Order: sequence, then C-alpha cells, then structure tokens
Amino acid sequence: MVTQVTKIVKCATKVFILLLNMSFWKKVCYELDFQNISRKELAYKNDVPVATINRAIERNSNPYAIDALRISKVLGVSLEYLLEMPQSENKESDLSQNENQQLELYKKYHAVIQTLESLPLGKQKTALKIVEQCGELGK
Repeated sequence: MVTQVTKIVKCATKVFILLLNMSFWKKVCYELDFQNISRKELAYKNDVPVATINRAIERNSNPYAIDALRISKVLGVSLEYLLEMPQSENKESDLSQNENQQLELYKKYHAVIQTLESLPLGKQKTALKIVEQCGELGK
C-alpha cells in the first residue's frame, strides 16, 4: 500500500512542479478552482470589485504588493508560492531547495495523502491512475 501512495505522491509532485511555472494569476485561478472559491468571493474578501479581479486575470498584470498579500491570505497559500519566489528562510534552512519544495508540497497536500492512505487498495490504484492522467495532460 505504501508503494501505491509513493507513486501517487511522485505523480502528484510532477503536477505541482507544473504549478511552479505558472504566472501569479494562473496560480490564483488554479487555487480558486481547487478550493471551490469564486472570483466574486475572492473580490469580496479583498474588498475590490470583481471586475478588477477579472481584468487583472485577463491582462495577466502584476498585482500591487498589498493585493497579492491579501489574495495569498484568502487562498491560504504563501505569497512566495504565488509570486514564484523561493520560500523564505525558516527553521529548515539547512535543507536543500528541492527538500524545501517537497516539504512545502507535503504541508500543502498532507490531507490528500492522508485521505489516499485511508482508501482501500483498489481505490488507491484508481486515484493513482487519475493523477497520472492529470500529469500527462500537463505535458
């Protein structure tokens, strides 16, 4: 069972690496879809008109720092992730950059991993196939 979960995590990591190459607004759209948050709700929580969010996404314009910070807080993700910057120095500073990225991915998706661990082996295999297909779509 651990082998299946390891394969799922490896495959999911490939998908997440694709996220690292996305622009700020593409990542925001991905997170909105993933978390089932509407643009309208994001705009409301950031105290801006939804048209402002829509325009920024359409133009792929760079957000003001305060707006980027507010958006990251609403989405519950790091500003560094949204801005494609390396994570801030922290207590794991002695880890390699790759290990830090893997740690951040685990922190973000540990609930998914736990859910997969709780599934019967057959359903784990099905989930693995779905994740692998998602990875193939991103190539």
